[in-house]
Amino acid sequence: MKKLAALLLCLMLLTTAMAEIAWPASLTSGQAHLRSYVEDVNLTLTQLGGGTIDMQYELYSTFASMGMNGADTPETVEMYFLLGDAGLHSLTLRICDADQFELVAASCLASSSAAISVDSARELTAKYADVMRKDRANPDAMTHSFEEDVIDLQGSQPRAYFAYYPNQYGDGKSWLQMTLIFARPGSEDAGLGLADATPAPNTDEEYEGYFSQDNYTHLEVFVTPTPEPDSAAMER
Repeated sequence: MKKLAALLLCLMLLTTAMAEIAWPASLTSGQAHLRSYVEDVNLTLTQLGGGTIDMQYELYSTFASMGMNGADTPETVEMYFLLGDAGLHSLTLRICDADQFELVAASCLASSSAAISVDSARELTAKYADVMRKDRANPDAMTHSFEEDVIDLQGSQPRAYFAYYPNQYGDGKSWLQMTLIFARPGSEDAGLGLADATPAPNTDEEYEGYFSQDNYTHLEVFVTPTPEPDSAAMER
């Protein structure tokens, strides 16, 4: 009885949150896949107590940006989707709170494939969230930024890549980022090298370079040591 009541409560909260998203009456195939995916993510988020995706900032045939918890602008959570004719291509998720990143990233991962459990997804995202938690516990020993090389070709299984940018824009905010490449039905993995899709950052020498997504204004530094979670690329 308690489980039934909890499920009903989750469905009620999910319905309330989803009603706030102004989906067009006519959706493209990619947009329809996005709506279904967001509904799945919100169901998992509601069960975990991690809030809901309830804001839609932009929606086009090939691109969408969304937010959470009624935020008028993506100040603490950024979600960017690339859409394709056959469904979703990728999600770039950026969050500046470790606890929220763990829950939202895990929900997004688990909702991308029935083969990925919420527990296994959360085990992975918690390792990256811990990097930020350690920084906040000891701000005088900030971890250097790192980013895993993204292979954006779609395969038969979803893959996830992670990055961490402490104090990225000099405003005191540190950002955790996950890039999720969705599976494409009927695709083959030949040549993708999924097992080696996310090499660990070079720990033998220091590397300095500018991050192109910031219009080459953000200096990235990769130095020893950098976190090396057990499974950098999500492959199930």
